[in-house]
Amino acid sequence: MIAKLQPLMTSVLGSLILLSASKSMALENDLPDLGASALSTLSIEKEQKLGAIIYEQLRGQTSVLQDPLTLEYINDLGNKLVSNAQSVRFPFTFFAVNNNQINAFAFYGGYIGIHSGLIAKANTESQLASVLAHEIAHVTQRHIARSKEATNSRSPLTLAGIVGSILLAAVNPQMMMATMMATTAGTQQAIINFTRSNEQEADSIGMNILADSGYDPYAASEFFSVLLEQNPYRTSITPFLLTHPMSDSRVTDARLRAQQYEKQFYTDSLEFTLVKARIKGRFLADSQAYVSDKNFEQLANQINKAQGNKKFGLQYELLLRLVDNKKYSEAVELWGELNEIAPNNLFLLDTYTDLMIGMEKPEMAISLLEQAYKLKPNNSVVTLNYANALLAANMNKKAIQLLEYFLLVKPNDLLATQILAEAYKADNNMYRHFVARGEMFALFARYNEAIKEMDRALALLGKTDNAEINRIQALKYQYRSRQQYIKDIKGNF
Repeated sequence: MIAKLQPLMTSVLGSLILLSASKSMALENDLPDLGASALSTLSIEKEQKLGAIIYEQLRGQTSVLQDPLTLEYINDLGNKLVSNAQSVRFPFTFFAVNNNQINAFAFYGGYIGIHSGLIAKANTESQLASVLAHEIAHVTQRHIARSKEATNSRSPLTLAGIVGSILLAAVNPQMMMATMMATTAGTQQAIINFTRSNEQEADSIGMNILADSGYDPYAASEFFSVLLEQNPYRTSITPFLLTHPMSDSRVTDARLRAQQYEKQFYTDSLEFTLVKARIKGRFLADSQAYVSDKNFEQLANQINKAQGNKKFGLQYELLLRLVDNKKYSEAVELWGELNEIAPNNLFLLDTYTDLMIGMEKPEMAISLLEQAYKLKPNNSVVTLNYANALLAANMNKKAIQLLEYFLLVKPNDLLATQILAEAYKADNNMYRHFVARGEMFALFARYNEAIKEMDRALALLGKTDNAEINRIQALKYQYRSRQQYIKDIKGNF
């Protein structure tokens, strides 16, 4: 199915990114909640609004993955960690940026982004969880708000020098660091000194979250060690080390903290193995490398040497590559083998949909998806695959009905909104098509385009349907209000 939207370029809303550095100093695990100190500067309500707007603009500025399987996994993993965190003030949103670099970042309102390269390079699920736990700690301790508070107390001009840095961290961490360094030296040093303690605090609290959630507390030091080993001469620094600077002593501190916990064996979930395989097989820039018979053979050799979940994950990666390279007969055979091992697996159901649509047999996928939908009617993976298969079978009205109901439950689902716009067009309902496109642009914070689409819809509607006219006018008013809100934030933040 269509799992990734092309990035739409939009104006960037400035925000603060934590510039961090490390210092060798062991901390106690039971730290006080310092997050409340930032409340005088940035209220919880304003932080949530800021986070939502930044996320909307980030979604249009970068290749944020709109892949239901990946989103479902990282949100399940992230919220499992959040459930074991303290001082949680609002719901968290986890998302992935399709970028080969190893990096992760957090910003206002509980939004945490991870690069697809980080998922692909994490050796274990606990290593991935350790990064998320660290970012969760930054949010619960309100480090960004506290950093803003510290910065404002020294120089209000500093904000102008770091506008847009959170978006640059997602797209190009090297550029973000250059932007940060453009600020005055004295204030910049104050930020560095302030955020050293933030990193130490996040390391310690993050490890507590990690262990309490049932993951390996040694994973943080293992992950840090891997990153440092990959950058022995610092000639080409991993982006994670730019946004989370560390020294060898910080790795040692993490290892010493972990020794408070009993060393155990931790197994990776099948979902982690499959998400990692999915990222490697479909979304990384080199995903199309396996197109020759020789390269397929190399992956097959890796499969022959692997066992258990690792073998299943490699087989799934091979399945994706077979489907994407239209080797359908081989893909059908491999899918059948995997489905016998893990029937009703959503990863396999998603790929089966791609396979049947590619073979121009969408009705074969519809029969499976219809049964899955009865069991999981609001599941994103099932619903969006079902809608895509229905569209491929020219069952447009049923697809529209399915998506309209889904969007009542999840009104801000970007991929569902995009597919619905396509469904209306296929059904020759241009009024609804323009409205859905307007709502899609609004989810990117592209309000001028959203208003234009609504005007096109009004032109088709005429003057007879007062209820619909009022609804569209209300949406236009809402978009203009959000535009003004963004301008006010830029002027007063």
